[in-house]
Amino acid sequence: MRRVDRTTVGVPKSLLEGGAGPKELTKVREHRLLPPATPPAKEKSFTYKAYKGDDVRAALETLFHGKCAYCETLYASSAPVDVEHYRPKGAVAEDEAHGGYWWIAMDWENLLPSCIDCNRKRGQILITPSTSLAVLAATAKPAVTQAGKKDSFPLSATGIRSMAEETDFSAEQPLLLNPCSEDPAASLAYSFDPGHPAGLMIPAGDLVSQERGAVSIQVYGLNRQKLVEDRTRLLRRLEFLGDQVIELAEAVEALSTPAAKLALQGTPAAGVASKLQLLLDRTIAEMKSLAAETMPYSSLSEAWLEIFKTRIRATLTDP
Repeated sequence: MRRVDRTTVGVPKSLLEGGAGPKELTKVREHRLLPPATPPAKEKSFTYKAYKGDDVRAALETLFHGKCAYCETLYASSAPVDVEHYRPKGAVAEDEAHGGYWWIAMDWENLLPSCIDCNRKRGQILITPSTSLAVLAATAKPAVTQAGKKDSFPLSATGIRSMAEETDFSAEQPLLLNPCSEDPAASLAYSFDPGHPAGLMIPAGDLVSQERGAVSIQVYGLNRQKLVEDRTRLLRRLEFLGDQVIELAEAVEALSTPAAKLALQGTPAAGVASKLQLLLDRTIAEMKSLAAETMPYSSLSEAWLEIFKTRIRATLTDP
């Protein structure tokens, strides 16, 4: 999960005044005012449509580059996307009496694109964090666990849940991270084992941040098996490229000394250093491209590259 600036994409026209969103809000408000005895049950019978408009989907795809807001998996080319409500519209799993945040069901600020595994409650194999793939491989076959957000929206122990038509949510203290209103890196990190890279997410930061990170990992299913396997493949690619960068940098450094230049002068190998430097630059560019916001799991690549910078400095400065 990575920070996304929602202001870079305008509010879809269908959600603005006069569009389908405000018109539908009027209908749902009237629906909620029906007498309690009116069949069918009013809390569950209203069908929401406006938030799934084509312009809303297009705007979310542009904003998140075709990636799930939570796990950063690319959905655009091969999988359906759910237009997800950060605050659930029809029910709250942790508060049966609440009835959901229906009044912001058409609010642009409350909408996020999500893959079906992060959004829908489904049976998943969740991996318990460990620093070694050897430990993970030795672990008994894990059980299938229900994961996925659905109607979940837990608050901290001191949070106060907002009720119908309130728009000030500052007292709620939600435990789920929202990539458009905060930097997830304050609560989430990756467990990197140089010998056995594994793409596991772990809670980070102070105690409050760690609690939010842990809850988000669990509710969104951010350590589900297939997702961890995908991130691990990316880490192995980064490790391979990183090893190449270090070897190339050492070779360029060795061939760039005055003694080496003099020894190679006039020989067919005289231009080797410049060619290796070009290859080094291209390899570094390839590594950096994996951290671009358009790439899947870019937050993982970005975090790994920060560690790699320290590693390569130490390697090239050692005698």
